Amino acid sequence: MSDSASLDPARRPLASAFNLRDFGGHMTTDGRQVKRGMLYRSGTMALLSEADANQLRALGIKAICDFRRSNERKAEPTAWHGADVDYYCRDYRESSGLLGDMLRRDGATAQDMRDAMIALYRVIPADHADSYRAMFDRLLDGRLPLLINCSAGKDRTGVGAALILATLNVPREAILADYLLTNLHADWNWLLGQRDTLMARMHLSKAEALTPVLRAETIYMETLFTTLDERHGGVDGYLDALGMNAAKRDTLRGILLD
Repeated sequence: MSDSASLDPARRPLASAFNLRDFGGHMTTDGRQVKRGMLYRSGTMALLSEADANQLRALGIKAICDFRRSNERKAEPTAWHGADVDYYCRDYRESSGLLGDMLRRDGATAQDMRDAMIALYRVIPADHADSYRAMFDRLLDGRLPLLINCSAGKDRTGVGAALILATLNVPREAILADYLLTNLHADWNWLLGQRDTLMARMHLSKAEALTPVLRAETIYMETLFTTLDERHGGVDGYLDALGMNAAKRDTLRGILLD
């Protein structure tokens, strides 16, 4: 991959992308560094201009893990990549839809939304275990660079990125800092201005109540790790449940660390 094709994590790289960035570059607890140009995360990619799509193709991405539901993919298809890219998605109806119920509730306050988001981060690990298992399978198969995405690139994608970084022994504070970069990269005014959806209408009429849904907040990621501690004895226990045993974790570090 040439330097001209790389994404600068310090700025929004493509005008028609949403929350797209390279999440490599972090130092690990043993002094190694996560390789750049191997791991990307994004929100929807359905609005890419042809010029931006060409720049994204130039990254040489070999696999995409799309964590969205079928209705999300139908409404905003990912179509910039060629047939040579391994595109993973799955259909599901798990309980993480409770957030949608909250959005439809009359009189929901910002605190109601924050509580719903906290509840969401308790169920994401179980609801999306199959997707995260597929994500790790592709990493171990060397299908790199890999891009993971959902609609916002924040919640389902944020958990996926956190799991990868935790597997690579990136310190917790660096994982949190990477997660919070969404608040710099996600231009919600631009994205919701392209849509006529419940969330877009709510953004116009009840922006303050919607804020906890749009932002990455420290408590959300803390809730994820607390949930993994309570239900699996920590991140390693959850990774074991995904089939990512200690030997596979070591293999992945060999692939993705300098």
